[in-house]
Order: sequence, then C-alpha cells, then structure tokens
Amino acid sequence: MTDADAANRVWQHGMHEEQLFHNRLNYFSFLETGLLSLCAILFNKEPSLTLFVPLTVVGLLFTLLWLLIQTRHWAYCQHVHRRARELVPDYRDTLAGWAGPGRSDGWSISRPLALAVPLLFAFTWVGFLAWLLLRTDNPATDAHITPERAAILALTLVLGWVVIRLRRAERRLKEVRAAVNSPAAPRSAGA
Repeated sequence: MTDADAANRVWQHGMHEEQLFHNRLNYFSFLETGLLSLCAILFNKEPSLTLFVPLTVVGLLFTLLWLLIQTRHWAYCQHVHRRARELVPDYRDTLAGWAGPGRSDGWSISRPLALAVPLLFAFTWVGFLAWLLLRTDNPATDAHITPERAAILALTLVLGWVVIRLRRAERRLKEVRAAVNSPAAPRSAGA
C-alpha cells in the first residue's frame, strides 16, 4: 500500500461523509418543512391544543435530535477533513490559497449549516408552542393591531436587520479579500 492509495481512500471517505452530511441536512429540512406545513394546514381546519401541543413537542424533539446528529457528524467530517489535509498536498495548498485572514480552511460553511439550520427550526417550534399556549382563543378580528401582527412585524424587522448586517459583512469580506489578493501597484518605467 502506497501513500497515494491511503490519500485516495481518505479523500474518497471525506467526499462520502460530506455527501452524507448534506443529504441528511436536506432530508431533515424537507421533513421539518413538511411538519410545519402540516401544522399550518391543520390549524386552519381545527385549532385544537390537544392536537398541536403534542405535535409541536414531537417536532421540537425531532429537531433537537437532528441538531445532535448534525453536530456529531460535522465534528467527524472535520476530523476526516484534517486527515485529508495531511495526506493530500494539493488539497492543503488549495485551502492555503483560499483561506484569507481569519479563515482557517474551506470547510467553514458547514458549521453554520450544522448548527444554524436546526436551531432555526427549533426556534420556530418553540415560537409556535409559545404562540399556541399564550394566544387568546378568539382573537379580535376587528382590531387592526393584533399580537400576531405585531410579532410578524417585529420578526420582519429583525430579519431585515440581519440581511443588512450580512450584506455589510459580505462587502467587508470582499474588500479584505481584494486587499489581500491584489498585486502591488505596478511601477512606471520612468520613475
């Protein structure tokens, strides 16, 4: 067995684990979206606490299980990724060229995917459960400002603020990358 064979096996294993990571992320996202859609459809038919509280708790527990699975698998993928960096020089060089200031590698997007997506669904389930338990049984339909409308407005404002902050961060990252990757200004021949 040569070093090239070992590097190839680790590389293939890393690709397999990354594929599993993203397939699981897609599967759970699809399933969670289906559960939330089911809750919305059923709520319009019959808003019963005896149906929705257990369904919401099951959805939240399912999401927490997903978070546990994703974080453990992400940690394992990190381990395989480090091993691939050790054994595959071209991969190590590519990552070194890509990683800018403050970045260690090209795998950094997977941590937000492993943590943020399940957490967003968990917050959605917690919010839905709180809304079920705290809402009035017969909301005033003639009122212009209801608690639900105020909450939707607040969430929209928070989401808008997050989008603005992300755009600023993206612009700043582009500026830093451009400054790091730009060659020194060419000297004129007459100087």
